[in-house]
Amino acid sequence: MNPLRIDVRELERGPRSLKAGLTARQLNLDEGQVRVSGKVAVHLTAERQSQGGVRVRGELGVEMELTCARCLEALSRPLTAHFNQYYQSNAHHSLTGEIALQKKDLEVGFFTGDFIDVSDIVREQIVLSLPMKPLCQEDCRGLCPACGRNRNRDRCRCGPVVSDPRLAPLLKFRN
Repeated sequence: MNPLRIDVRELERGPRSLKAGLTARQLNLDEGQVRVSGKVAVHLTAERQSQGGVRVRGELGVEMELTCARCLEALSRPLTAHFNQYYQSNAHHSLTGEIALQKKDLEVGFFTGDFIDVSDIVREQIVLSLPMKPLCQEDCRGLCPACGRNRNRDRCRCGPVVSDPRLAPLLKFRN
C-alpha cells in the first residue's frame, strides 16, 4: 500500500491529513542522483475543492547526503520543502487527439479514477530543492588542480596552473 495515495472519495467527509516516513526506494528516487540518509518525512493535507478538484498542501523534510562541488568531500544537509498542488480528475478533460494547453492547465495536476498518488510531487520537490553546486563551506578552497590535494586541509607548494598560455598575463592581477 502506498502511504501517499489519497482516496478522493474519503475527502467528501472533510479534509484528510497524512504523515509518512518514506525511504528513497519507496519514492523511486534515483539513488545515483539523490542520496538521502534515513527517511523522508512527509506531512500533507488534502481537501476537496469546488468543481471536483482536490488541493494538496504539505511539507517534507529529509537529511541529504551531498558531495561538495569544489573539494569532493561528503557532506550532509537538511532539506525542507513546501508544496501546494491542485488536482483535477481526467474525467473533466478530453484526452484524445491534440490538446491545447492553457495557462491554468500548467498549474494543475491530473488524476484518473478515485486515487491521487502524490509521491510524484514529493519526488519532484526533493529534486528541485537540491542545490546546483553544494558546498561544504561557503569559502571552500577546493582541490589543487596540479596535485589534487584538498586545499581546505593541506597546503601544497604547487604554483598556479595555467591551462592556456594566453591567460598567463592575468595571473599577475591575482598576486
